[in-house]
Amino acid sequence: MNKTSLFIVLALLCATANAQSFRNAGATGAQFLKIGVGSRAMGMGGAYASVTGDVSSLAWNPAGIGTIELVSISAQHTPWVAETDHNFIGLVVPVNEQFALGFHTIFLTSGKVEITTIDLPEGTGQFYDASDLAVGLTSSVRLTTQLTFAATIKYLEERIYDLTSSGLAVDAGASYDTGFRSLAIGFSISHLGLDQTFSGKSLEVDYNPGTPGEPQTSAELQTLAFSLPLLFRASGSFDVFRMIDDAIPNHKLLAAFDFIQESDSEERVALGAEYALYDAVAFRTGYLFNSDELSWSAGGGAKITLDDFIVGFDYAASSLGRFGLAHRIGLNVQVK
Repeated sequence: MNKTSLFIVLALLCATANAQSFRNAGATGAQFLKIGVGSRAMGMGGAYASVTGDVSSLAWNPAGIGTIELVSISAQHTPWVAETDHNFIGLVVPVNEQFALGFHTIFLTSGKVEITTIDLPEGTGQFYDASDLAVGLTSSVRLTTQLTFAATIKYLEERIYDLTSSGLAVDAGASYDTGFRSLAIGFSISHLGLDQTFSGKSLEVDYNPGTPGEPQTSAELQTLAFSLPLLFRASGSFDVFRMIDDAIPNHKLLAAFDFIQESDSEERVALGAEYALYDAVAFRTGYLFNSDELSWSAGGGAKITLDDFIVGFDYAASSLGRFGLAHRIGLNVQVK
């Protein structure tokens, strides 16, 4: 696949509008924000806005970091389509029992792409690249032992060749442990920000007025503004064993569901499950409904407790339809 089709492919994967309705597809930019983050989350099909205690919650529902009690670091890597790479790095620092701070960055890179022209279709010997970046700072507060609120302010940047767009956005979320048979619910809104535009040297052109005697002048092309892919999630999760009867020692079967509404696609539903044994080994699966390309996911993880650290490794495979599989790997470290 030619890398020059990068953004067309990303739009196909991330817009995920219903095949019979394209009313809003392609209406927003910054599509990299819609790529699922985290091996554990995507192993459960992206049904994750009510799951707490994971650094990758910073990308799903920032209130999810409210239950983290140890300094935690997470690094996630996904070889994405068209030879691009999607990466996430997150850090959560609990300040006290009520407050926690989080920092994360998401970056998508294309690598070098050779420039071609009509006269030189095999390449000019010059190269360009494209990259997307999100850097966020999060603060969460536990109002009670059951209710947590959190907000993230983040800087967004998209760049292709020498054209760049940038701006700020806000995420906000709430997490609530109902106290009823392990049922937890979560709500989040993501990517709330102002429209953005591209600027750069490539937009500077020489303008010929076309009138005899008038000199050529410098001008600048103006790009249309684009909005961010606003996203709302309503989620619930529970331990199946505790919901049916009583908890089973050293066994947990987590079931989760997310209702997802985006500004540029139809409503979707994600279902996911995770079976954990002795809090050391986990197996996961999930499915995303009403999506053209994205569908099933599966994965697993293992956790090792050392003297000063708790180290976790996770893997997930997600179907991208006609684009094959996305393989995600993750490393999580907690400092005792």
